[in-house]
Amino acid sequence: MNQDKEQQFLNGIRNTLDHSLDELDAVTRARLQAARLTALQSRQQQPVWQNKIVLASAMSITLLVSVWLIQKPAIQDIPMDDLQILTANEDLELLRELEFYQWLEYQSDQS
Repeated sequence: MNQDKEQQFLNGIRNTLDHSLDELDAVTRARLQAARLTALQSRQQQPVWQNKIVLASAMSITLLVSVWLIQKPAIQDIPMDDLQILTANEDLELLRELEFYQWLEYQSDQS
């Protein structure tokens, strides 16, 4: 049922366009026909290599983007001081007063 309505709609459009084409003068019809032929010829003359270049470019961009997205982030360099703190077996109570110990070391270096 839906296809019947669609076909009726398309037939109505075709009839309207055909009727409006019949009302055009000969010069306008000739110009429209020439434009149509020019468009069809330019479509047929499109070089095949141009399509291949576009396809190759699109594939290259897709490959680059997929490699970029898949690439895993590199492990960042962890400063040795921080690593030693994390792996130390010492009491963490000393680390809470770290600024005090740094100040104390600085004072002993100054004297």
